[in-house]
Amino acid sequence: MIRHVIIDNPRQWHKPHKIIPFTVWAIREVPNATTGVAPYMLVYGRLRRGPLAVLKESWIGDINLPPRLGLQPKNYLQKMKENIQGSIGVC
Repeated sequence: MIRHVIIDNPRQWHKPHKIIPFTVWAIREVPNATTGVAPYMLVYGRLRRGPLAVLKESWIGDINLPPRLGLQPKNYLQKMKENIQGSIGVC
């Protein structure tokens, strides 16, 4: 995965807070083909919950988020999409 990121973004992959954090996040939460378990689960003994998982859980009623958390979910998702697209140069 990291190899593909470097090949696709040869001039931006190394910049802090750009592409590598998203790549590392994905690597840590995806189950390994050999072990069948995500690396995060092996280290911490629980599943990793990213921002989208928290939003999903709040939408289906599994958890209740504080009413004054910040951005509304729709605005948060739009901002997250813009940040990801900006960090990898997608238009």
